[in-house]
Formats: sequence, structure tokens, C-alpha cells
Amino acid sequence: MMKMRFLAIDGFNLIRRIFEARKVTSQEDMAAVIDASRSSVIRALGTHKPSHAAIVLEHHDRTWRHLLYPQYKANRSETPALLLSELPRFEAAFLEAGVLSCGVASYEADDVIATMVTAVTRHDGNAIILSTDKIYLQLVGPRITVYDHFAEQTFDQAYIEKRYGIRLGQYVDYLSLVGDKSNNIKGVPGVGPKSAIEIFGKFEGLDEILSSVEDSSIVNKVQGSEVEARRSRQLVTLKTNVELGLNLKSFRLP
Repeated sequence: MMKMRFLAIDGFNLIRRIFEARKVTSQEDMAAVIDASRSSVIRALGTHKPSHAAIVLEHHDRTWRHLLYPQYKANRSETPALLLSELPRFEAAFLEAGVLSCGVASYEADDVIATMVTAVTRHDGNAIILSTDKIYLQLVGPRITVYDHFAEQTFDQAYIEKRYGIRLGQYVDYLSLVGDKSNNIKGVPGVGPKSAIEIFGKFEGLDEILSSVEDSSIVNKVQGSEVEARRSRQLVTLKTNVELGLNLKSFRLP
């Protein structure tokens, strides 16, 4: 039996990039955005040749992260109402291309996609996540890669180690210290990428740093901000157990 090859597309990541690049100002402009988004999906199918594919679209409601941290994404601009109003047309266009769209209320696309690709690996399959969002790098492994459709670049284990100077598996704790500006997650005050690389060369992860008896400036900073570090880790960690209401067979391509 052929192994599953699953393409998970971060829908808003794709269509908003196209929407903003075209400087849309009116309803009349949306037809071109929808057509370009559909063409991008078709191109992605041709590039990756998946056996299964899904486009995950968020509901843009409050999620469990907002309840945990009310300032979550407070630095983000609102999703344009014009774009949200056209979602049914986007979904219809994607379905014409053969790909089903889905989403789960109160969860971001990140968590839904993380759940999907984790399930794929449990079935001995491989998964590609189509997104420019670096939060997905925590999922990278032997069976999961992240792909930037616009730059045509694959993000794998070698990329993480070279780009961030950390080992695979340390990425979540790395973000717990340095924060995630795009989502307004602060991390530990006074700890930047350079300091994080240094400390992760000595310690495996956040828990080891917090339990260390080493008396150094960076260890003291992390231990002095334990609450912030643990909250940041909770916020950046993607959930892999979202109830999807659909099984993987639903996303098999024609």
C-alpha cells in the first residue's frame, strides 16, 4: 500500500499574502484574489503530489490562547472584513481544485494542522505544511516538513539547526525564552536569540534551566521569570489533539 502523503495548507496564510500583495480595495478586486489563490493551490498540488490535502481556515473567534493571555495577538491588525466576507467563494474555488476546506471553532489553524499532521505520522505517512508561519517549525521531523510556497523553500531539521543554532526539539523552549513578536508573546525579559543559543548549548530545555543550581546571569534571568517563561511555552506549543470531526480519509484527493 502506498504511504499517505498529506499536504496541509494554512488557508489564511496563503490567501492573505495574495490579498495584501494585490492591494485589494473593493469587492470587484476579490475575483482576482480568489482565482490567484485557487491557482496557487493547484500549483502546490503539482509541486508536492500529495495523496491527501486539506485547506484549514480559521473562524477568527477567540481561542483558548486569548483566555490564557488576553494580550495574545493584540499587536495584529484586524483581518479585513472584505476578505472574511468572501470565505464561501474561496472554499468553493478550492473545492473546484479538488481540495476540501475545514476549520474548528475556538482553535487556530496552527492547532488543527498540528493535529492533522501528527495523525498522519501515526499512520506511517508523510506531511508537508504549506505556510510561512515559523510556529510550525516545532513539528518538523523525519516525516514532517514546512514549505514556504512563495519563496519555494523547504524548512527541515537542517534548516532549524543552521538558522537558529539549536537542536531539533528545542524550538518550543527557544520561543519560550525569546518570545514570538508576531503573536505578541513576550518571552523572558533580557533574553534574546544570542543568549538563548548559548544557554541551549548547555541545557536540553526550559525545565532543566529552571531546576539548575548554576549561578549565571542568563540562568538567573530565566528563573526570575519562570511564570512568564512557562506561560510563553504554553502559548507557543501547538495542540495535537483537536477534535476535527473528520477523519483523514475525508481529505483523499480524487
